[in-house]
Amino acid sequence: MPQREPAWSFEHTVECAVPAEFAWKFWTNVSNWALDADVESIEIDGPFAAGARGVTNSKSSGRVEWRIVEAQMGMAVIEFPLSGAAGRFVWSFEDLDGRSRITQRCTLEGEQAEPYAKAIGPSLEAGIPAGMRKLSQAMEEAARTRGPAAGKTGAGG
Repeated sequence: MPQREPAWSFEHTVECAVPAEFAWKFWTNVSNWALDADVESIEIDGPFAAGARGVTNSKSSGRVEWRIVEAQMGMAVIEFPLSGAAGRFVWSFEDLDGRSRITQRCTLEGEQAEPYAKAIGPSLEAGIPAGMRKLSQAMEEAARTRGPAAGKTGAGG
């Protein structure tokens, strides 16, 4: 059976002045996700690895449950279950000779994805670029102030 196209997709890329390994370790330390002003707290039930489940408590969306579908150095897939649909966020971290190219590709898929796409797609498209710029800046600041140890509590560190 052929796979259906997602009801919605969006992709954004930023470049960051830190090595990809540093960026990956910083990002997989989920406590660093709280740099988003909308995030009140983040919880994960173990190491950042496939099968782990987490919860993000946000001001705008309340409690959002998610799971890590795939995680390997430089690439992760996080899925957010929705009623009749799923949000998938694929993150990749590419090394650019001591710098990083970070890409986030988001999709909404499933039988009921279309209403979600209309309801939250525009706000995701507006917020993701700013959030990724903020993430890049936080990584660069961590590298300047804390050095390589800044990312050691995430996956692979």
